[in-house]
Amino acid sequence: MLPPEQFEAFARLRNLRKTLAEREGQPVFAIFTNAQLAAIVQRGCRSREDLREVDGIGEARAAKYGDEVLAALQPPGGAA
Repeated sequence: MLPPEQFEAFARLRNLRKTLAEREGQPVFAIFTNAQLAAIVQRGCRSREDLREVDGIGEARAAKYGDEVLAALQPPGGAA
């Protein structure tokens, strides 16, 4: 269970994951699992290096999706 402020970020990541999956013709779980998205939010990932510390996210996925994931973690309006 995520607190409301973390759930908002989780929901943005889920939307991004859906967009990425559709763009690449992949199932959403092939991009990131729900557990990985939750871990990204809970850890407060701020860099590709932080993303690589999440179980199952290696260099390739951090490089491929990292910029978009980190951008999606920013609250609307860009305030951190």
